Amino acid sequence: MATHDASPRAEKPARRGLGAKILDSLVMGASVDEIAKTQGLAPKRVEKLLRDELQRRWLAPAQDYARLQIARLEPIYAKLKTLAEDGDLRAIDKLLGVLDRLDRYHGFGKRLMPSRAYDENARQKLLAKLNLSAQRVLGSPKEEA
Repeated sequence: MATHDASPRAEKPARRGLGAKILDSLVMGASVDEIAKTQGLAPKRVEKLLRDELQRRWLAPAQDYARLQIARLEPIYAKLKTLAEDGDLRAIDKLLGVLDRLDRYHGFGKRLMPSRAYDENARQKLLAKLNLSAQRVLGSPKEEA
């Protein structure tokens, strides 16, 4: 009757490490379907394990994606750097592209640059617009019929 030891609770410690393995496989370029097939899991389960692993490691979804992309690009950068140092002109061109992507994911690109902070004038304009919208919704007595 000791066959009940193989309960789902006994599998949990092994499954905890599975999220890290799935993330590593994804970083190395495997698709979710490929990972599901090799692990003997449903693709939805793989996606859930991946989300759980990312949540455990990082905070915001945009940061998750950026960090995942950085992890994918770093090995490519290392290979291209070696080729570029040997004088391969095509590798230099590709290396510049990878560096551009890395800069964007690290927050130095135009798309990921933080927006400028509101000054007091912009804040007052925003509050005035919000107040006007609220008056319209609530039906201000100043409205013309």
